[in-house]
Amino acid sequence: MVEPPRGHGRTGGDGDAADELRRCRAELERVLKDQATVSYGVAHDLRAPLRAIEGFAAMLEAGSGQALDATGRDQLARIRAAAARMASLLDALQALSHASHDHLDLADVDASLLADWALVELRDAEPGREVDARVQPGIRVRADERQLKLLFDHLLHNAWKFSAAREAVRISVTAERAGDRMHIHVRDQGSGFDPRHAERAFEPFQRLHGPEQGGGHGLGLAIAQRIAARMGGRIGVDTVPGEGSVFHVELPAAGDPQTS
Repeated sequence: MVEPPRGHGRTGGDGDAADELRRCRAELERVLKDQATVSYGVAHDLRAPLRAIEGFAAMLEAGSGQALDATGRDQLARIRAAAARMASLLDALQALSHASHDHLDLADVDASLLADWALVELRDAEPGREVDARVQPGIRVRADERQLKLLFDHLLHNAWKFSAAREAVRISVTAERAGDRMHIHVRDQGSGFDPRHAERAFEPFQRLHGPEQGGGHGLGLAIAQRIAARMGGRIGVDTVPGEGSVFHVELPAAGDPQTS
């Protein structure tokens, strides 16, 4: 049996448990920091060769694209599309690292304003799509404003993307307060997915839709979940294939300070 350090008496079960919890937290923080360093390094180091691939492909298309036959032009387009997907994946890996380790500046935040902002950006990116998006005013939470905006970016982009097969995009953001918690609901009428895979949706690189359905790099919901957890919250989902999904975000309500 390991003896306690000299100068300290035995603290009993509660003290031992507290010491073990601190050690586990320290170890977890070290592992997460190592993972973040590796993710950032990989993402950073891959950008130079990726830029070279995209740059030379662009020059080939501009200078010799007309000389290529249909097969050659198709292959060149595939190269450029693959480079764009890789760039998006590297951006997402860095966003996941930032979501896990960036300093949080917690304050009372207008979540309604941030959700509206994210929707405006989606509309600007695709002005031709018919949109029926409604955000309940006055949703206020205790959060890091920058990270909460990123959380809404991912959840609302997800709703927007999987509504592609619909004639119109229909999204709503509503909320109700329960004690010191705010329960926010991001609802869409998109494609939905099998509810048996609901827990997997928040794991990195889990793709519940194929590319033809708008499936991406599989990191957006993982980033949103990581952000919510660091701010003292959580995310769940109810979904019905062919009818849509409702993402439930629980966060500390405004006026209830939390620590990161």
